[in-house]
Amino acid sequence: MTKDSLLVVSPNWLGDAVMALPGLRRLRRERPDSSICIFCRPGLASFWGAVSSVDSVVAFPKGEMLAAARRLRSFRFARAFLLPNSIRSALVVRLSGIPRRRIRGTARSVARRILVGEAVRFSPAEAKMHQALEYAKILCGSPECDLRGDCGFSPPAAPDLLERLGIAPATASGAPLVGLVPGAARGPSKRWPGFADAAKIIRRELPAVRFAVFGGRGEERTCADLASALGAPDACGRTSLAEFAAALAFCDCVVCNDSGGMHLAAAAGVPVVAVFGKTDPDKTGPVGRAATVVRAEGVRVSRAIARDDPEAVAALASVSPERVAEAVLRALAGEGARR
Repeated sequence: MTKDSLLVVSPNWLGDAVMALPGLRRLRRERPDSSICIFCRPGLASFWGAVSSVDSVVAFPKGEMLAAARRLRSFRFARAFLLPNSIRSALVVRLSGIPRRRIRGTARSVARRILVGEAVRFSPAEAKMHQALEYAKILCGSPECDLRGDCGFSPPAAPDLLERLGIAPATASGAPLVGLVPGAARGPSKRWPGFADAAKIIRRELPAVRFAVFGGRGEERTCADLASALGAPDACGRTSLAEFAAALAFCDCVVCNDSGGMHLAAAAGVPVVAVFGKTDPDKTGPVGRAATVVRAEGVRVSRAIARDDPEAVAALASVSPERVAEAVLRALAGEGARR
C-alpha cells in the first residue's frame, strides 16, 4: 500500500463496530486520498465490506496473532488506529511495524500504551459522551461527529431473501413489516420480556401488520418462542450477518433490545424502537436518523452489568408493552410502509 494508507482495528462486537461508523465516515471526508483498511475478526468481515468509507478488509481469527502481524506488515501502513480495548490487538499492531499507532489511553491501559505510541485522553465531560464520539476522537482527534446522518453502511441487495425466509414481501401484501429482535448477547440483563405482548397490542391497532423474528446464534430458543406466540416467520440462525442486515432493511420498523441487531438496523436506516433497562442509551444508544429509545424510568444506569443482574432484569420488566407498542405505531405512522 502507499505511504498514506491507514489501518483501523475494528471493535470485536457488532454493536461497537456500528458505533465506529460516524467517526470512520468523518475520517474518510478529512482524508479523501487515503486508503483505509479495516482489521477485524472473520465474523465482521461482511459487515465492513458493506461500508462505503472502507477500501479493504483484512480478517484473522484471534488465535493467529503472528500470522496476522506478518500479513499487516506486508501492507506497509503509515498509521494505525486501535478501537478495541485489547492488549492482543495492540500487540499485533506493534509486531506489524506500523510506525504511528493511536489508542484510547486510560490508567488501566499502561501495557497497551507501551505497545502503542499515541494515547488519546478524554476529559471528565468527554468520558460521559456517546461511545461513537469516543471512537471519532480516536480516529480524528476530536469528538465532533454527526450521529444522525448517513453512516455509509449499505446492506447488500438480496431480492429473494424474504421469500427464502418465508416472509411475504410488502409488494404482495401492502402491509407494514415489523422486525422483532428479542435477543442480546449479554443475556437476560438486556432481554426485554414484553415483545409478544407489545406485538399483540400493535396487531389490535393495526390488523394488517406483519411480524418477522430475527436473531443470531444462541438466540434460537428466545426467537422460536416469540415466533410461535405470534404465528410469525422465524429467521433466527438462517442468515449470514450480511443477510441479517439485508433482511432488517426490508422492515418498516424494528423493535429490539440494546444489542448488535439494534445497531445494525439503525445503520441500515430503518426506524428503530429500542428498549433499554439498566444500560445507558446516552452512551450506547442507536446511531441513525430514525431511532426511538424506550427506557426504564428511575434506574441508575451502568456499563458493567452481569448477564443475570437482578436489577437489570427488573428494570427491563418495568418497561410496559403499551409504551413500546405506542412508539412502534408512531414510527409506522411517520415513516409509512417502505417499498
